[in-house]
This record gives sequence, C-alpha cells and structure tokens, in this order.
Amino acid sequence: SRSEKVAPARVKVPSRLLICSMLAPPADAFLFDSHYHVATEPSHLLLDSPDHWDSEAASDFITYQRPPEWDNQWLRGHKVFDQSIGSISSKQFLIYQRLKVHHFPSDKLELRLHWLEARDYEQDRVALPVELRYHFSERWAIAVFGQPSLYKSEDDLGLAVALKPDSDGEIQLSVLWGDFQRNQKNLNSDSWSEPPAAYTLTTTFLPAATKTDFGRMEAHYEPRSVRSLAGLPVTTLGYQMISVNRLKTRANGSIWGYRLQADQSYHEDHVISITRARKRLLSQVHYGWHSGPYFLTPGLNFFYRENRRNQDQEIHREILPTFWFQFPEKQKSWGQQTLSLGYDAAVFQRDSSLQGDQNQIEHRGNVKTSLKFSKAGELALLLTFDLDRFGSTETWEGGAAQFRLDF
Repeated sequence: SRSEKVAPARVKVPSRLLICSMLAPPADAFLFDSHYHVATEPSHLLLDSPDHWDSEAASDFITYQRPPEWDNQWLRGHKVFDQSIGSISSKQFLIYQRLKVHHFPSDKLELRLHWLEARDYEQDRVALPVELRYHFSERWAIAVFGQPSLYKSEDDLGLAVALKPDSDGEIQLSVLWGDFQRNQKNLNSDSWSEPPAAYTLTTTFLPAATKTDFGRMEAHYEPRSVRSLAGLPVTTLGYQMISVNRLKTRANGSIWGYRLQADQSYHEDHVISITRARKRLLSQVHYGWHSGPYFLTPGLNFFYRENRRNQDQEIHREILPTFWFQFPEKQKSWGQQTLSLGYDAAVFQRDSSLQGDQNQIEHRGNVKTSLKFSKAGELALLLTFDLDRFGSTETWEGGAAQFRLDF
C-alpha cells in the first residue's frame, strides 16, 4: 500500500448529501442519481484534492471501480446492494456503497429508499434520500423527495416529474432545494442570501429486449449560492455536471461501453479571500470479446483536471490503458468462480505553479477472483502489484473487496 497522505481538512458532511458513483462502477467520481445532490458546504465539493492526487491515484480508482454490469443491475433492480472497498494508502480506504429499496405499497404509490456513500480523495458524502412517487399512468409520474435532519435548517426538499415515452426509456426533470428552511429555522445566525438549488435532467434507457444493456444521461446544474452572516457574504458555491454512460452487448457475446463526465465546481471563501475552482473531463471506454474459452477486455481512460486557487493553477492530464484477461468460469457446488489477470499503465502529467511539474509513467498488475453464488450475490477480491518495483518491499500495492446482492 502506498505511503500515507494527510487527509484534507473538511467540514463534517451532513448525511443528507448524496452522490453516487456510477458505475464505476466506477469510481473516479462518475455520478449517478445526481438529482439527489446539492452542495451546501465547501466540503461537498472537496476542492483541495490536488494536494492528494498523485501518479497512482487514478490507477487505484479504475482498478477498484464497480464493473459496468453492476450499474445495469442497479438501474433495473428494485432491491439492490453493492459496495467496493479498496486500499488507497497505508491508512485510508476508498469506499463506495449503495443500497436501494423500491416498493409499491399500493398500485400507484411507490416508496424509494436509498443509502449512498462515496468516500475518496474527491468526495466524502453519505446520504439516505427518501422519495415518494405517484404514478398517474404507465407513462407519467410525479415525486417528492429529500432527507430530513436533526436540524431543520439542513433539510433538503425536491420535486420531480417523470415521463416514460415507451417501455424502454424514461425522462425525468427535477429540482432540489438545499437547506430550504435555513433562513426560517436556524439555530445559528447564518442565512442564505442566494439559496442553493439543483436542477437535473435525467434520461434512462433500459431495453426490455436485452437485460444486459443500459444507457444513462444526466445534466445537473447548481447556480451559485451565497451564505451570509450579519448581512455579509461568507461562502459562495456552484456546481455543474453532464454525464453519459452506455453498455451494449452484441449477439456474439462481445460487449462495449463508455462513461463520459464533464463538470466544474466553484467555491469562494469571502472571509479569508480564497477562491477555488475545478474543471474535470473524465472518460472511459472498453470493449470485450471472446477468444476461444477466454474473454479479453482492453480499455482506455483519459482524465483531465484543472484546479485553481486564486492565481495558482494545477493541471493533471492522465492517460490510462487497461487490459483484462479472463479465464473460463469454473462450476462449483456453491456457484461459479472466475479468475482474471489485469494490467494498467498510468501516463501522468502535472503542470503546477505550487508543486512543480511532473511527468511519470506507472505500471500495475492486478489479480481478481469473482465468486457468483448460486442463490444470490457476487463477491470479487482484487490484489494489485507495483510492476515498477516488482521484487522489492514495495511490490504489494493494495487490494479491494467488492460485493453485490439482489434481494
């Protein structure tokens, strides 16, 4: 495991905030269900991440991310749990876990419960959003959602309208008001002069003809909010994001998929006169096919991050090719076992006025065993090795455990 990195200072995150990493299964900050999210604290944006991002960080995330197939099962299932926990330093874990329970207490009323936790170098959020959805017909539905807090000033409230133009797709428009009662029911003296709000357009494609494919697009807009104290501005926050995710299985068993996300974050601390801004372009593409009894999956990832702190700027550019070689499944009395060997390289470039420029290439080897149980559930165990230091005391890089269950 890599040497310890000092954890970034952050305000404690209220449990109402949600961010779901998709797919990634991904890890690496790809978002699902962004309509549940609105930033009300600087820590929600975690813009000090450049201090903790090195040439190995992205390799950790793409290695530990959930398989894309898990996102398809997440979108289609009514009762699903999955998690990914991996070592990102000698004293820190990356944690992504989520739980959803969708239930119809009556023919038209639907209750949706989610537990969403995402914790890494760029986010540290936990949420339990509750949603009530009323289906007027097979095509139209409206919903009210949010999460109550011990402190009424921290309550979030949202509304959504959903349209299913056909059996395969859904379009949803939503708005979420963050801390919507802070100005009326606050134990402290701060208030919102420009209240936080989030507007989200979500389209979902789940073809009924094949249960292995999905498509998802989310466009999320949070205009700048301003928190004030005694009439003077204290904090300004803003966030915008668009993401597209796709997974397709062909008749011959080959698969291809991609994840794209572009976002930008803004935080201004008026008290100490510091402005932080971040822009990111995150992209992943992979293609897999059968070669005899084996399954081969090459992939390519490109990540761009631009971070500004007042006049200082830091830019990260990363290209990460990946390759997985999967052996044939073995039938066991309890289910199926699959062994896979993986390789990834990280071409890392940093342009920084604070930390200095850096150009580096890292190589990593991975071993993964997947256990699919006959009744329900799937468990994957991953081991990672530093190929640049192979044979030394730093050969061992880390490991992860992933688990999912439909119930």
